[in-house]
Amino acid sequence: MKKMLAAGALLLAGFVVLVDLRTGSAPADDSPAPRADVSTIELVQHIVPVRVPAFGSIVAGAAEANITLAAPGIVTSAQVRPGQAVLAGQMLAQIVPDAQSAADLRKAEDAVQAAQAARAHVAALLAGHLATSADLAAATQMENDASASLDALRALGTGLNRKVTAPFAGIVTSVTAMPGGTSPAGATLFRLAAPSGLVAMAGLPEAEAMRIQPGDAAMLTALNTGGRIRAIVAQRAAMLDPQTGLVDITLVPQGAVLLGEPVALTVTAGSVVGYQVPRDAVLDDAQGDYVFQLDAHGIAHREAAHVLEPDGAMSVLAPNLNPAMPLVTTGAYQLEDGMAAAVQGNGP
Repeated sequence: MKKMLAAGALLLAGFVVLVDLRTGSAPADDSPAPRADVSTIELVQHIVPVRVPAFGSIVAGAAEANITLAAPGIVTSAQVRPGQAVLAGQMLAQIVPDAQSAADLRKAEDAVQAAQAARAHVAALLAGHLATSADLAAATQMENDASASLDALRALGTGLNRKVTAPFAGIVTSVTAMPGGTSPAGATLFRLAAPSGLVAMAGLPEAEAMRIQPGDAAMLTALNTGGRIRAIVAQRAAMLDPQTGLVDITLVPQGAVLLGEPVALTVTAGSVVGYQVPRDAVLDDAQGDYVFQLDAHGIAHREAAHVLEPDGAMSVLAPNLNPAMPLVTTGAYQLEDGMAAAVQGNGP
């Protein structure tokens, strides 16, 4: 009997232990809530210049002029080559007359001689009362017309040996003169650029170009030498370049530049007012750009941000944030909305 009681007691004790294991409450979770170590900055509004970068080159622009042949002729020799600097009045080419030009000049000279002889004959007839004053006036007009035609041909150089000279000091940008062949009147022999009129030309996407206005200040950097020079925006094209699809910007350098030099340029296109913050402080996802700000209890709050302007390693944010709440910089990527944060130091 005692053995049966002892076995029952043991069985009951085991049942109690089993029930306690199945129904007993879980141990309390004493692990700390998630917290991130971050740095912050105070939000202060700044006026930040808008800088638009681009690449381009130094070109002749409107300073380039065509040197043309005033009258037909044959180029016997071109005295210059592309890229050469020339002085005003320096000889560029030697021209001799072609057969037709020489014939035209001889014909004009003969016409003058004939008109002079005709006038002299009419004058003699008038002295003998065999011609009238009107006849003499008509003969005189014919002589004047023939002389004017001859003078015009000679002024153009028709039928004459002549030199083509530089009308101003400049740089020869191209040579199209073809020695040995007859060139017609108006043919371009050379292109000449005045160094004082050189400009910088750059192409920009339309959205960037529309921010730039004539008169904006710029800085040019020569890519070959690293030299820097100030410039002023002179013109923004009113159409896209059909070859590049970009909008051309023309700038006037405020100093000496070298034709053909590749340049990097930065145009200061006005300014924006906002909060200047480190670029890494601005995060983005499917909802757009955002930042985190901390309240007085160190709780992070997600706030939508609008980037007005990238500024190197910084971004300029629209002033729609609460300046009384510090903005998280270093460590912002660790945070979620409502998460606690510990400030370890001030950000940059």
